[in-house]
Amino acid sequence: MPPSLSRTSLNSLSRCRCPTNTVPLRSFSTTPSLASIGPENPKFIEIPVPPQHQALPKIDVKGTLPPPRNIFPRRAGDKISPEYLAAVTPEPLSQTTPQNEFVAWKRRMAESRRTNLREGLVELHKRKTLQDKMVAARSKNRSIAREKALHAPQREDERLTNPTVTELNRTLQTGPVPDPGRATRVEEKKARVEAIALAKEEERRDALHTLYMNARSFITTEEELDAEIEKIFVADPHERGNMDSNIWTAVRPPPSIQQMLSAVNNTQKEAVKFHAGPAALTGRRMKKIAQELTGGRMD
Repeated sequence: MPPSLSRTSLNSLSRCRCPTNTVPLRSFSTTPSLASIGPENPKFIEIPVPPQHQALPKIDVKGTLPPPRNIFPRRAGDKISPEYLAAVTPEPLSQTTPQNEFVAWKRRMAESRRTNLREGLVELHKRKTLQDKMVAARSKNRSIAREKALHAPQREDERLTNPTVTELNRTLQTGPVPDPGRATRVEEKKARVEAIALAKEEERRDALHTLYMNARSFITTEEELDAEIEKIFVADPHERGNMDSNIWTAVRPPPSIQQMLSAVNNTQKEAVKFHAGPAALTGRRMKKIAQELTGGRMD
């Protein structure tokens, strides 16, 4: 039984060409084969194209063309009449035999110019006539469509909505739209504004009282400033005999979140704090309640 080959293997074999084959291959398709496309080409890997219209690239045209000149003005008359063509392309007066090849060539070129001028005028007049007919037909169609829309009967949706729209327009022209709940909304907004203003006033009063209570520890003289500096900036904050350079051994570190939660939940690891009564926590809570009742900070 011969070994079976997959479809991928068959496709790869069909793309290979034997170098010793001398018979020319003829393709019946206009699409370039994959063998003639290099790996650097974006089309080397076959990617399916989506079934949708691709956006056309914008072509940047350099420069501008001058407007075409009107070669058939009304005052010029009929430029395709035999009289006008005979006047602008007169035939030579003498029909003698040319003396040499140069004179014959000049006569052939003159005849060619006369023929081109006649045919050019006739073709340009045909083109102008066709364009004028197209413009007139387009304008006539637009006029007919406008007249048809102008004299068309009233649509069904307009007939059904016209009474409501007319009533609304009449109401707007006579004055503002009636609003039954306006007074209630105005009172609610007024109460809300007054509540916000009262809350701001209480906040300012509380901030002023807190500033007054904290003013006891303010530094107001140079002697107090020098004393505070000498108290904080010492030469050696550690105890005598302690050679440790860590500042947190001399000054207690700030409490962590876990320590604060332990103090609230009474789950401290230290025996003294764990067996201490709730007097300290109760005192802090009573102090906060007293501050809320009195409306200010208390020491």
